[in-house]
Amino acid sequence: MEKTYKELLEIDSLIAELFTKNPKLKEGKFAYGYKRFCDNNTNKIVDEINERVTDIRVENALTNKETGELVYDGQGPQRQYKYTKEGMLKMNKEVRKLNKEYEGKVITIKPYIVSEIPEMLDEEKKLLVGCLIEANKKK
Repeated sequence: MEKTYKELLEIDSLIAELFTKNPKLKEGKFAYGYKRFCDNNTNKIVDEINERVTDIRVENALTNKETGELVYDGQGPQRQYKYTKEGMLKMNKEVRKLNKEYEGKVITIKPYIVSEIPEMLDEEKKLLVGCLIEANKKK
């Protein structure tokens, strides 16, 4: 089965919404099944995109003119790169271009069998076709 990266993002958004509506789902077999699906199908591409975004951020960040070191704002975990207005605009443009590049990327996925799929609208269930398969409805 194949899905585009954009479809996988829509599925992730749907699952996040399900977990928000029913927090108990996060602790059950469905959450475990979805995590396994992601481990086998989406995590690699998400990591790839994150690495490229990090590179784009570094390439456009401010550097100290004397030492060439990156300039940061904040301390500890709140620390972020500083940018000029032009650097920030260029970075945003490059990240948008990267996202568009991946949006239509087709990914061959391996479905994961779950004991049950929570109740949802038919159009939402259509998103999950080929991704999560309910054990008693396996074909």
